[in-house]
Amino acid sequence: MGKPLSIIIVSSDQEEAFHVVREVKAQGFSPLYQIISKKSDWDSRIHEEDWDAILVSYRWNSEVTPMSLLDDLHFHGLDIPFIILASEEDFPIALQLMQAGASDIIDSKTLFRLTQVLERERRELVFRREKEITQNYLEGSLNELQFQKYALDQANIVSITDANGIITYVNEKLVKISGFSKEELIGNSHRILKSQDKTKEEWRMMWDTISQGMTWVGEIKNTKKDGSFYFIETTIVPFRGEDGSIFQYIAISKDITDRKLAEDQLLYDAFYDVLTDLPNRALFLARVEQRIFEFNTKSIGYPILISLNIDNFKRINHSLGTEAGDFVLKAFADRISKFCGLNATISRLGADTFAILAIDFLSVEDAGLFIGKLKEHLKELIEYNGYEIFLTSSFGLAGFGLAGREAEELLRNAEIAMFHSKELGVGSTSSFNHSMKEKIQNQLEIQNDLAKGLERREFLVFYQPIYDIATKQIVHWEALVRWKHPKKGMVSPADFIPMAENSGFILPLTKFVLEESGDFIKAMELLSFKRIGVAINLSPQVFVHQNIFNWVVELKESKDIPFQSIQMEITESLAMKNMAETTPILANLQDLGVKISLDDFGTGYSSLSYLEKLPLNTVKIDKSFLNDVKKGSTQARLLVSIIHMAHDLGYKVVAEGVEEKDQFELLREFNCDMIQGYLISKPLPSQSALDFLQKFTGQID
Repeated sequence: MGKPLSIIIVSSDQEEAFHVVREVKAQGFSPLYQIISKKSDWDSRIHEEDWDAILVSYRWNSEVTPMSLLDDLHFHGLDIPFIILASEEDFPIALQLMQAGASDIIDSKTLFRLTQVLERERRELVFRREKEITQNYLEGSLNELQFQKYALDQANIVSITDANGIITYVNEKLVKISGFSKEELIGNSHRILKSQDKTKEEWRMMWDTISQGMTWVGEIKNTKKDGSFYFIETTIVPFRGEDGSIFQYIAISKDITDRKLAEDQLLYDAFYDVLTDLPNRALFLARVEQRIFEFNTKSIGYPILISLNIDNFKRINHSLGTEAGDFVLKAFADRISKFCGLNATISRLGADTFAILAIDFLSVEDAGLFIGKLKEHLKELIEYNGYEIFLTSSFGLAGFGLAGREAEELLRNAEIAMFHSKELGVGSTSSFNHSMKEKIQNQLEIQNDLAKGLERREFLVFYQPIYDIATKQIVHWEALVRWKHPKKGMVSPADFIPMAENSGFILPLTKFVLEESGDFIKAMELLSFKRIGVAINLSPQVFVHQNIFNWVVELKESKDIPFQSIQMEITESLAMKNMAETTPILANLQDLGVKISLDDFGTGYSSLSYLEKLPLNTVKIDKSFLNDVKKGSTQARLLVSIIHMAHDLGYKVVAEGVEEKDQFELLREFNCDMIQGYLISKPLPSQSALDFLQKFTGQID
């Protein structure tokens, strides 16, 4: 049989109550319990038993709050541990109940620590009840105290002072916890312990209580001999002589240091970021609310919020490790704090995002100038284990009024402006406007619909033909994904591809395009009896997760497609930024026979030396090189040099965006190998592409 335990569960949710009962039983208790869902039940049942604990759901009743139940308990003088069951978001508010006398707060979802807290509170309840009995004996007779002194000494911290507060006796437990010897304590007052947590007025009230012959109970923070501190829960009992005057006081204490430190840690964790010691989002929002109130009532400090995010911070964690990332975050936070001074509140909202509440500005424009100076300050290199780390940040601004009048709204809009800056480019700054909010909302809708779209087969793969100038044939196709949204219609890839990148959805989307392209290759081979290739565009995410190689092998095995029919396209910027990751994977694919193409060539920053290191078969010249190109022009000479350089390296050349016959004739004269663009055909659905190939004669009109 389990350990007996009598509890009251105050909850209007039966499932929550029985969740508690099941957890208590699972931990070896045999509970006697009452479930209370009405105030009238509380009034009648609270006196029925010597309850071991009361468990109260924080949101059990909108009219009768846990605080009113706790007050009722105190009013009736009932000493029963009062434990709050609350969700994590209610912890900061529920902490007020602990300050009012509640024993602890438990996560209502996980019930983590519940049984440990119940055991602890039951032990302490037994201790208090035993102490109360002992105190009654103490107050009744000093002689009885002498008979019980040994037992008290074994369980408690005990000291005796004379009527003037001079210590006349201490037990070993006080000597041990304080670090002072008996000789140092006896003959001194308790001031030797340098109590830290009470005002002069509080000490005066304590002395007024005990000097009038009444018992005083409270918590005291004392200082040890080595300068550290400890907390005690103390009962001071005055004793009168035969003449009725008080001749001594006995203090009986219990060490509660661990409990107090746990409470302090809980309070700290609720409001501060552990890594940087900055206020967290909850405390930051509270201070924003306070600033808004002061502005509305006293016109003090125009509230402006600044949200900032470190650009490309993940690269630090990926390349140097999380310890380096933590070091950089602390250094970054320290620089912001020192630059902003005491007139601003700085918060770490999470990960690599921070916020600043500024009050010294008269306008958003002033805040923009401040950000410019802060950017310069943050450009200073951070040194870590021989590395010099350069950081940039993207900023968003939100001023009270235009960007909202509530703390949550202001911060949310500052973050929206910051995300807008991210899209503009690293190190950018944006002030919030409502068009940004509409754009973000649209993006969120798209992001939420992405996964559903793949399940519902809303994504389509279109194919654009690539024409070989020498053979006058369609030699391969480029696969281009399209989204036919049930409400928005055809969604531009420019709108949903970035969302797919950021959410990780680009991985299943890429695999979908690869599998659809496999079916297209088989259909083309059956139609033309020739080997047709399809080029698939690859995202950086594919290389980070390193799964493209397995996908290609699986595609070849499942659909019996030769590796030579598959072509992978990467952009120049991706190739240059992530050569260490991309090059080995591309080389392995090329060894299988897969063709590798470099897209948008000439728009990035690659040099010949970098180009030589990449395992390539084809380069695609960006269509911007064909704009207004004329024979003999500088643009034409540049185009010729790119084509010749690619040929010298052994690469085929595809010109993208060819729309006019004159462009085609010029490219043929420049010995370009292939062309792609609306001159040949726009991107086509699978069946239309098959029809196009049947009718295509090879002639360019």
